[in-house]
Amino acid sequence: MGGMFAEFSNHLRRYKPRTLGGRIFMLMMLGGVIIAILSTMASLYVIERNERIGRAYTLGFTIRELLRIAENPEFESNIVDIAARDGMALRILPPDDLGTLLLFSRPAQHIALPVRLANTGWPISVKVHFLRGRLSAEQRAVIEATENPSLFLAELSREIARLGLEAQVEIMMPSGKRFLVSHDELWANYSSPSLVFLMFLMGVAAVLAVFAALADLLAGPFKNLTRAIINHGDEVDNPPVEERGPTEARSMAAAYNDLRERISRMLGDRTRMLAAISHDLRTPSTRLRLRAEFIENDELRETVLRDLDEMDSLLNDALDFLGDWIQKEEERTVDFVSVLEAICDDYADLGRPVSFDGPQPLQFSSVHTVFGGGDEPHSFGGKRSIRLSCRPGTLKRAFTNLIENALKYGHRAKVSLEATADTVLVTIRDEGPGIPDEHQDKVFLPFYRVEGSRARKTGGSGLGLSIVKTVVDAHDGHIALRNMPGRGLEVIISLPRRVTVNP
Repeated sequence: MGGMFAEFSNHLRRYKPRTLGGRIFMLMMLGGVIIAILSTMASLYVIERNERIGRAYTLGFTIRELLRIAENPEFESNIVDIAARDGMALRILPPDDLGTLLLFSRPAQHIALPVRLANTGWPISVKVHFLRGRLSAEQRAVIEATENPSLFLAELSREIARLGLEAQVEIMMPSGKRFLVSHDELWANYSSPSLVFLMFLMGVAAVLAVFAALADLLAGPFKNLTRAIINHGDEVDNPPVEERGPTEARSMAAAYNDLRERISRMLGDRTRMLAAISHDLRTPSTRLRLRAEFIENDELRETVLRDLDEMDSLLNDALDFLGDWIQKEEERTVDFVSVLEAICDDYADLGRPVSFDGPQPLQFSSVHTVFGGGDEPHSFGGKRSIRLSCRPGTLKRAFTNLIENALKYGHRAKVSLEATADTVLVTIRDEGPGIPDEHQDKVFLPFYRVEGSRARKTGGSGLGLSIVKTVVDAHDGHIALRNMPGRGLEVIISLPRRVTVNP
């Protein structure tokens, strides 16, 4: 059985459209056919039901005529056969025969007649026995409100058929005869319109759910491709995307895999090139530095060594900017306060004017414990810890660049740290001339320098802030510059406060 199903599935797969447009068209056609089938079935039900109710209305007049005939002793023997021709089951019961009605589990409902009992030729009483369902008070009122006696049995029959009730009607005539009338086709179980409409809606909902699942399955290859492109920015060594789905998705996946392979080769070539450049340039730089040490002229020796230091700084910044050193460091959870405080302490130990203002201890207006408490303010002393998942090495490099800039251009660096439930905010202030507003968006561009106090004579490669921006972006953070009132520049870095449990 499983082999037959697999063979049938493979046979269908041969005729499955290969293009995205073809598959969408196939789904639309399939959905249209299913909805058309459901609509046709509902329409057929409505037509059949209306026809059934119309026949039941006519049945009432037939029953009336049969009752008239049954009162004539000459035709009494043929009345059952005449009724059977119209699909009715008619039984004539003697006045004392009650056993036949014991088939019914519910008591009979007495229906009030629209004529007086003395009227000759009309039933004395009418009872309806139900195997399923029951007439409500409102439905009985509709039948009993019939003004024309000739329409009474027609209204009763139509109402029983309209409600889909399974019933038998017991009629007692003035002569004492009792008739038990039933119709297996018209007076039988039948679904109500509300139930059919509900089933129709459930069918449409099921079709829409299946289409939604198929649409998601159809969009699956594109979602995987999108996810791979997004992740490719962080991880180049991710596995290739599976080439499946419609022709368009396969082509896009193949093109992406080819592009990924070329980017990976380019990055590998770049890494090897940078390593070669670093080796080829550092070696002569080291030789020049050794030779400079033997220069007897102190002023000339200091000039050469300063130029070599500047050249090494430019080389290091360029290699860092071009390299992928940020992505190579793995994220880990650290005490961010300790990391930032250690950077500032290193500068302070060297006598550099760098200060650190850490987060304030937690303050409480009152503390109550199981042992009692008071309403006086209370604070937890000691250094406040802020846990943060990050790349501490790259962040240390970024904050070092910012502090160096503050010392170079502003002669002093004031570092402060604040934290909320979802954000870590680091502020670095100096006492320099600041950066004009028109240059603040450009200073993060590679090799961009501001004229004036931040000219080439101050040194620097023009890559420090670019490296800082790259590091902050890698941590999904934000960096902003703001000139202080009077004098000084304020650098504000906000980082999302997220903590990853280290394995």
